[in-house]
Amino acid sequence: MGKTDKVRKIFLVRHGKAEKRENWEGDDCKRPLTEKGIKEFKAFSKWLLDILPQKVTIISSPCDRALETAKILARTLGKEVIIENKLLPDAEPQSYMKVIRKHKGNLILVGHEPDLSLFLNELTCISPNRIAFKKGAVAEILEKKNKFSLFGFYNPKTILNL
Repeated sequence: MGKTDKVRKIFLVRHGKAEKRENWEGDDCKRPLTEKGIKEFKAFSKWLLDILPQKVTIISSPCDRALETAKILARTLGKEVIIENKLLPDAEPQSYMKVIRKHKGNLILVGHEPDLSLFLNELTCISPNRIAFKKGAVAEILEKKNKFSLFGFYNPKTILNL
């Protein structure tokens, strides 16, 4: 198998359950995860250990709710988190693509909706209306020869209720 035949895994992760926007005063980027959101994503991250590769780079939006989610994954995997302003809320799909092109190897990108659904659509042509990118959900994408395909989609509520 040649170098160009390698498959790279990219995981798109929506932050866990955060404080409700309408109940939050101040900078929306400072809105944190709820206690329930932390507990749920910690449990889900343990389940994710079976599908996440050992060699992976975790990159997060700087907003508190995304960064908290990324740090839960980082603790579970024994990794560090890279903060990337290109993943702030309302990021265009091109911003996500720039992040993917900037980093080598397997990636976990922790961000926001509707940005993740729009980017997933850009990569795979799956309509955002067909994907329920719930809080804490993870899309597993395979990249081979600059072609992207959705391999798996994992929702914490579904997985944790099995």
